[in-house]
Amino acid sequence: MKLSVYIVTLNEEERLENTLKAASQVADDILVVDSGSTDRTEEIARKCGARFIIHEWKNISSQKRFAQNECRYDWVLSLDADEVLSEALIKEIGDIKKTEEIPGQNAYKIIITAMYPGDKKPRYFANHYNLVRLYNRKKASMPDELTHDRVVLAEDCRVIQLKNEIHHFSYISLAKTWHKYNDLTDQLVKTAMGTGKSYSKFRLVFEFPVQFLRYYILRGQFLHGWWGFISAVTSAYFRFLKIAKYVEYRMTKGKS
Repeated sequence: MKLSVYIVTLNEEERLENTLKAASQVADDILVVDSGSTDRTEEIARKCGARFIIHEWKNISSQKRFAQNECRYDWVLSLDADEVLSEALIKEIGDIKKTEEIPGQNAYKIIITAMYPGDKKPRYFANHYNLVRLYNRKKASMPDELTHDRVVLAEDCRVIQLKNEIHHFSYISLAKTWHKYNDLTDQLVKTAMGTGKSYSKFRLVFEFPVQFLRYYILRGQFLHGWWGFISAVTSAYFRFLKIAKYVEYRMTKGKS
């Protein structure tokens, strides 16, 4: 089994190297698709042995679909530039690769777990999500549409859950987190308008406190000290900002 790893980037010089070093332990082909970095992203990618392609940005799923289709092999692993394969996951994927084909197993879900600065291993009750990231392009594919980057599976595609994790090092600084959320909420509002999705104005009143309690209490962020508090506040604000920008758009366009 030959495996391609693909990553999309934009100014990721601070995090990309760790991602590529871990990925190189399972990959037979690494592809970085960049949308116009002005830092050392290309230099780092090439130094780590990755192929590097520049491709104009449309949306996240379209960019990932392009990267997927440029991979050399049908088995692909999708990673973000701030995601690092754990040592246990590297071994688990290595064991999968030892067979040339895996009859009936066409996609694998992997848990992606948030890591705070300085963490060597995930904390208890750390934020996490579980997505198909390792898959065969013949049975699954990234959609080319205005949507989230979620792999679409064929009806006969069997999904297997992997036991080990990807470590997600999303935090660099509050300034960069706010910048990221500002750009991402712009994209989400465009997605909502393009797909006909709507949000009620009344959610402006409740969105922030409800989401803060959801992250801080229900998701256990109160267990993580000040990092947990900061994470809960920024996550809640991200949810609020998405609603606020949508309402702003509707009001300024005279469609309130």
